[in-house]
Amino acid sequence: MPMFAQLAALAAWFGVLGMFTASLNAVALRLVRTDEVPRYVRRRMRWWSTHNPFLMLLSTALTITALTCLATL
Repeated sequence: MPMFAQLAALAAWFGVLGMFTASLNAVALRLVRTDEVPRYVRRRMRWWSTHNPFLMLLSTALTITALTCLATL
């Protein structure tokens, strides 16, 4: 059981880290103007703006699942 608890705690931390990263990306995407950045950065900004909601949803699901597993131990 202790190994499962450690794995669930690690998954919860990764979920929280993903939510934090997605939140920072959302703020950065709103503050940065696309005409002020180099061309190669614009592609990355479009990629992040497309995939950021999925990252947030996946991270939230991972965190909730891991915390639920920890609560049941």
